[in-house]
Amino acid sequence: MRSGILVILLLLSSCGYRFGSGCLSEHYRTIEVPFIQNDTDGTFTQSLVHELARAGDFAYVNHGGELILNVELLDFDDRHIGFRYDRKKERNTTDTLIPIETRLTVEAILSLVDSRTCCCVLGPFRVLASVEFDHDYYESREAANIFSLGQLNDIDTAREIALRPLGRALAEKIVAVIHASF
Repeated sequence: MRSGILVILLLLSSCGYRFGSGCLSEHYRTIEVPFIQNDTDGTFTQSLVHELARAGDFAYVNHGGELILNVELLDFDDRHIGFRYDRKKERNTTDTLIPIETRLTVEAILSLVDSRTCCCVLGPFRVLASVEFDHDYYESREAANIFSLGQLNDIDTAREIALRPLGRALAEKIVAVIHASF
């Protein structure tokens, strides 16, 4: 029995297999994040850089990092999840339902590449993140809506406001995937 275990260990060591090679941060010190594909205004890239710096596993650099984190935004989806009955001007309800709450979801694919060898160290992984926000169905020009933090804005304005927390949620999940994988 012992000789069988020794033979297996000898075979595994001869083919270069190593037990417990350590985590990524032991082998790499810096990470580079190119502009995220399909991030039109840089909101998601900014959130990811901030979250990587906050996590502290790697030092973020603009160029020349030992690791390159490639991220592509694949799909945005918004679904209405909250409804109410529409009201007439006299405050009577109608039979028409209108959306007042929406869930915004983004799907991204990420991979971590060693910049020296161009080999993929981690991934590709698909990551989903979502946020929910309230909104008015009808557009309003009242000044009170400007200060409502998305609670009373029309759907288009509320969707724009919700992109920042969505970027933070996606960045947290990406950093968690990197951290948990090694």
